[in-house]
Amino acid sequence: MAQTCNGRSNHTQLSRAEVSPLALRPHLTSASCLVTRLGPRQLGNARFSSCSNLNSPKLNVHGFLKRTEKGRVVMLMKWMPFMAASVVCLAGLAHAGCPVGDVTGDCQVDVADLQILAGQWLAEPNSIADINGDLRVDMADLALLANSWGETSRPIVINELLAHSHDIAPDWIELYNTSRIPVDISGWYLSDDQKDPCEYRIADGTVVGPHGYVVFYQDLQFGNPADPGTLVPFALSENGETLSLYSGDDKEFPRYLEEETFGASERWISFGRHRKSTGDSDFVLMSESTPGSTNAYPRVGPVVINEIMYHPDGSADAEYIELLNISEAPVTLYDANAAEPWRLMDPNLWFPTDPPVTLQPRECLVLAKDPSAFSSSYAVPLGTQVLQWSSGKLANGGEELVLAKPGDVDNQGTRYWIQVDTVQYSDGSHDGRFPGGSDPWPHRADGSGEALSRRYGDRYGNDPNNWKTAMPSPGQPND
Repeated sequence: MAQTCNGRSNHTQLSRAEVSPLALRPHLTSASCLVTRLGPRQLGNARFSSCSNLNSPKLNVHGFLKRTEKGRVVMLMKWMPFMAASVVCLAGLAHAGCPVGDVTGDCQVDVADLQILAGQWLAEPNSIADINGDLRVDMADLALLANSWGETSRPIVINELLAHSHDIAPDWIELYNTSRIPVDISGWYLSDDQKDPCEYRIADGTVVGPHGYVVFYQDLQFGNPADPGTLVPFALSENGETLSLYSGDDKEFPRYLEEETFGASERWISFGRHRKSTGDSDFVLMSESTPGSTNAYPRVGPVVINEIMYHPDGSADAEYIELLNISEAPVTLYDANAAEPWRLMDPNLWFPTDPPVTLQPRECLVLAKDPSAFSSSYAVPLGTQVLQWSSGKLANGGEELVLAKPGDVDNQGTRYWIQVDTVQYSDGSHDGRFPGGSDPWPHRADGSGEALSRRYGDRYGNDPNNWKTAMPSPGQPND
């Protein structure tokens, strides 16, 4: 790629095939190292060498290089007196938001972090090397650092945006610096076109301070033809799209492509990053718009997914999903303006329209795969509404459940759907799906007779720490 994003006169369109792996896949760097333990018998016949990350001159690990019986090259750290450790050069990880093992706050996990951890080994509480927050610096912290060794994440993230203002007020985009160092984003680009990441060039001299914010507005910046950085004016779509932040040829963070895909939204409701207990983030509708400051809590309700029986211990057709109205007012699962009902996506259910379903405050609604098999397996309180979904089944290994209501219709007549609640559950056995390599979802819901039960209806639902297993109680609010 000879030229990219240097103005339309000499701009060669950037294709996704041309972007470096570091830019295209935020989880990949050219080299990284993994700290592992070695026994005393493995220390013989070692020679001094080093392992460097070619993408980052700051990562320059010196130690003793040795080839094991199986031909793997390992490196013995020469300056860690408390243990024998090795560093195995591997393909590594990089992502937006500072890695777990980043002690120094520069969004890199390297020798500087390891040196601090070594210097504060078995330190008292409040040490910055206490990565897991258990009030001591020990092997648990070393394991977390080792698991993210060599990660070179980029500190600037798309943190919040407003896409649905109907031109009464401007759309806006908020960026956030997740690190403890200032980051110069002069010459970086914003775009809503996946074929061209260079629609708006961020002005020279734009520096985001440590844990700081910068907000760009449609009428002043990215949609304003008079702004010198506006190469292609754009506005955000109220029906959802993908927004990108691209670093271009930045010397510190070259070819960094950060993307956030968002769905349809209601007027004045923003999307923002919400960090979950698993360490990763969802980009979801917010309870309040907060441009230039800390994100509010995600929007929850008024109706939520409250209980999931995805793997009954008896008939497989006795699956069900329970919804709960957590609000203090009745909620009708029908939009009169759109003349469309709410729906559940996969398994598929369009809620009735004649008459539409209305849930009173704290009332539950049960959605069953087979009402006959359901009623043979479970008892529900008198008067509980039970509906049958039209197609599909719940995956025993986990899947994403989405409760949605009608959004706008575009110029081609396509209806868009606004997510009211989303839960991507698992069965506790898919470690590879989660950061840290451990599936945090409770496994007792997988065929043991228990259901997934939401702990708190008014808390964010797509987080395993808000779910537990309990005996089935369809039609009743959870304890």
